[in-house]
Formats: sequence, C-alpha cells, structure tokens
Amino acid sequence: MTEHTAPKHTPDLPTLSAYLDGELDHHAEQRVAAHLAACPLCAARFAELQALSAGFKALPMASLGFDLAGVIEGRLAAAPRSAAARPERRWFSQWPLAIGAAASIAAGVFMGSALVAGRAAEVPRMAALRVFDIMPPGSLCIGLESCYRKESTQ
Repeated sequence: MTEHTAPKHTPDLPTLSAYLDGELDHHAEQRVAAHLAACPLCAARFAELQALSAGFKALPMASLGFDLAGVIEGRLAAAPRSAAARPERRWFSQWPLAIGAAASIAAGVFMGSALVAGRAAEVPRMAALRVFDIMPPGSLCIGLESCYRKESTQ
C-alpha cells in the first residue's frame, strides 16, 4: 500500500489561514504572497480558505434577543437563602476551646515561673539526695538518738 503524500509546501494550512486573516508579519506575508503566485496547488487551497471564510461571514448572526446575564442575576437575587447552608455560630459554642486555651496558658505560666524561680527546681533535687542521709526517708527509727541529731549545747 502506497500512501500518497503531497510534497511539503511552505506555507502550510495554518500559515495560509494566518495570511488570510492578516496575522503574519510583513516579511512572512511577502514570502507567502510570492509562494502563492508561483504554486497553483497552494493558490487553490488559499482560494478554498477564502471561500470558506466568506461562507462563515455570510451566516446570519444568532442572538438570544435578551440579556441572559440579567436573567440569571435576577433569579439568583430572588432565590431564597436557606439557613442550613450557613450554620449560625453562637458565642458560647466556643467555650470548650476558650477554656482549653486558658488552661494551657495558665499551665505554661505556672511551669515557667517554677523553673525561673530556682527554688522550686531545687526542692526535688534535694529530696532525692535525702536517700543518702544517715536515715533515709521512710525508714524506721531504732531509737530516739538515731533519728534526731543531737546538737551540742556547750
């Protein structure tokens, strides 16, 4: 099966259409005009394009006879708005969120001030070191002298 392919011509169909519509620059327009004068095949194609363009221009203009945008705007304005589309927000529906935020801020301020004060941070460390005392916390006193340090009163 042999396929007949036309020799590649310059200009091609889009270029001929652009030439017909006057969309080419001056140099390209002169090149196409010179080619159309020398090539009967392209001249025939260009004549078909001219006839097609003239046929489109001869068609009657269709119009609605009224402004469709105005009709749509009027219907949108007259349409009832449903309350379910936008739920109404009440101020007290945000209470859980506000309480949680306030509690988080208060906890952060309390913990931050405990760390900055220094004394509160030392208390757990000192309590942990009491394990190494003579009598660790929670142990039983064997005798009164073993649980209390006697100070000399000299």
